[in-house]
Parts: sequence; C-alpha cells; structure tokens
Amino acid sequence: MNPCINYLTNMPTDIINTYGITKTLLTRRETIYLKHIMKNVFIYGNEEELNEKIKIMQFDSLFQYLGFLTNKLRAIYKLPRNYITNDADNIVKQCRNSFFKVLDGLYKDLKPIIILDFDKTITNKNFHSLYNYIINDYYVIINSANPQKDVIENYLIKNNLPMPRVIFANKGKQRKIVRLKSIAFKNQQRVIFYIDDEEEYLSYGMLLTMYCYKYTKDGKILNYTIFQK
Repeated sequence: MNPCINYLTNMPTDIINTYGITKTLLTRRETIYLKHIMKNVFIYGNEEELNEKIKIMQFDSLFQYLGFLTNKLRAIYKLPRNYITNDADNIVKQCRNSFFKVLDGLYKDLKPIIILDFDKTITNKNFHSLYNYIINDYYVIINSANPQKDVIENYLIKNNLPMPRVIFANKGKQRKIVRLKSIAFKNQQRVIFYIDDEEEYLSYGMLLTMYCYKYTKDGKILNYTIFQK
C-alpha cells in the first residue's frame, strides 16, 4: 500500500481542531501559495519587467519589495491559533478555482478583506447579487481608477447597493495600483481577495500576495494567477 495515498487527508477533523493542527495545515497552505508567487516572480519571471512593476507600485527598491514578502511570510505564522474548520480535508484539497468555496469554506472566520474594482465590475449588473452576498459578512473595499467618489456612491445608491467599508476613488491607473500596495502593506496579517475585470491590475494584486479573481462580462469569476508552472 502506498504510504502517501492519504497524505494529510482523511484525518479526524475534531482532533486536528482540538490540538491546533488546523492552523498548521492553513499555514502550510498559505506558505505554499507565497512560494508559488516567489517562484514565478524570481525563477520564471523577467527581471526588467519586475523592476518596472516595482517602480510603478512605488517600492523604493527590490530590497524593499523583498522586505514586504518577508513580512508577509512572518504574518502567515501569526494566523490565529483558534482557527478551526468543518472539514480538515478542505484545507489541503480545496483548489482556488471556486471563489465561494475558498472564501466561505476556508477563510470566512479569518475576516478577510475583499477589494472590488468599480467600472465594469460593480457596474456590471450581473455582479450585484455577488456584491449583496459579501457586503454584510466581509470587509469590502472599493478601489477604483475613477477619480470621482460621488460617482461611485451615486451608482450604489441608485442601484440599492449598500456602501462598503471604504471607497478609494483614485485619479488614474498608477494611483489605483499604489493604493493596492497601500492596502496590502497595512493589512499583511489579513487574507485579501481582489476582484477586477482587468488582468493588468490583477497581476499587481498577485505581486502583493492577494487571492485574485477576474470578473468577466458574462458574470463569471475566474481564478487568476501569474503562475507559469
């Protein structure tokens, strides 16, 4: 019999919750995600392209960006010890493709932050049901390149959508990206989800270790990564 066939699976959930192994499995999951990001950035990535993105995000240097990643790794090991789950196998087996299963099934009790784009995301009528689904249970931030906050607020009011915790109306593309960096910096001990319709912004979210999802015109939420391997 293959001794690895049940590797980290089929363990009794009540026991791993009681002895804190749940957090160990979660820490493993988060560390693997960070490892994949770093592998694709520094092993398979392009140095010139990375340096340009670091500049756009307004990191002072590659050294400072590596410091950010290091602090993110440290934050992973500070996840709450009282984290528990209804099914231990989900922590190991659940893939990122299902936004709802990942969000509700793994991270809800950790009170994650959800960052939303505005134009072509929230303004897509198909998105309204998802917006209403997450707005009461999660810390929602709207981060938009739209320079007018009142435009965003008026749209929400007109469509009977509740206000989020925070609205950032940034004046242009780079300021939106820099705001993403600011949110990530201030919340390194929180899990962050990011939904946008543009892959360029999502690529920066990945560099900032967020769980990124692309919202499509027809209302689909697709897992987005920069992973090549």
